Amino acid sequence: MKDLNYKKLAAGIIAFMVVVTMVTISFVIYFGNRMFRILEENGNESFIGRHYAFICESGQEGFYGSIFEGALAETEKDGDYLEDMGGNLAYSHDKYELMELSIDAGVDGIIINAGESEAMRDLIDRADERGIPVITVGSDNTSSARKSYVGYGYYDLGVNYGKELLKKATDEQKSVLVMMSPDAEDSSQNIIFQGIRETIENSDASSSFKLETMAVPDTSAFGAEESISALIMRDEELPDVMICLNEIYTTCVSQALVDYNRVGQTIVYGFYENNTILSAIEKNIVFATVTMNTRQMGEYCIEALKEYEETGYVNEYMPADIRVITADNISEYLMEKRAEAQDGEA
Repeated sequence: MKDLNYKKLAAGIIAFMVVVTMVTISFVIYFGNRMFRILEENGNESFIGRHYAFICESGQEGFYGSIFEGALAETEKDGDYLEDMGGNLAYSHDKYELMELSIDAGVDGIIINAGESEAMRDLIDRADERGIPVITVGSDNTSSARKSYVGYGYYDLGVNYGKELLKKATDEQKSVLVMMSPDAEDSSQNIIFQGIRETIENSDASSSFKLETMAVPDTSAFGAEESISALIMRDEELPDVMICLNEIYTTCVSQALVDYNRVGQTIVYGFYENNTILSAIEKNIVFATVTMNTRQMGEYCIEALKEYEETGYVNEYMPADIRVITADNISEYLMEKRAEAQDGEA
């Protein structure tokens, strides 16, 4: 009797295991077929997107943040992934370290605010040797193996500043202070200054302006703020005109003029735009700023990578639209920005 009960129990266990096995196999087959149909509907095969790296200079998050957003939107159209290298890391790294991390990670393409240093040239060349195309944005490295430069012509930007200066020409000579990066390896701002100087020298009002330069730290807002505050808070007269060649300088100058009650004592020309700069233009703290379509720059970066991947060729220079914003046209500009934002949300 006992043996009979054991046999029934064993038979029951075996039957249960057989049922569980059959049910498991059925589920595997069902979900396998369902997954296959989903993949088939999406193109008959699975798709693994490209992985791109975006690297920018620290301290200019507004300018390069907007470029990143434009590039990100363009990347997502094809289901690819754009990583803001350094953006989510616990420790800060300079762009050289982030470049090395991107190369070691074997990304499919790199977008970087490069600069003309030899160290950066070597890194770009190393990426190229490993089959990773590099697009420089905002700041080029002309001697490297980069595939394309997306941004603005440095000399053309200087010409724009020069033309704006000439609108202020009078019989009385004006002192003009141009704030520039102290980085001797980066020639971009020297080329901008050359564009300003030659535009003035080639005009009928060449004697109306005396150009001088001032080296201002640009790796952090704190360093720039200290140098600019020291200039503005002193008792001496300010230069008649101050030209800021990046976003950090422009923001710091506009804020320091307010803090030390010196608004109206100098004519300020800025670079790019953010809420502080646009507000300063509306309040006549900053006379004008030269900006460019940064979202367009981001889109161009991804288009350049895609074109190179597909054809092996790409234009070496893709210029963005440049625009001068003043108190006369800022209302129109802000209306256009709001319209673009609404279109993006729609």
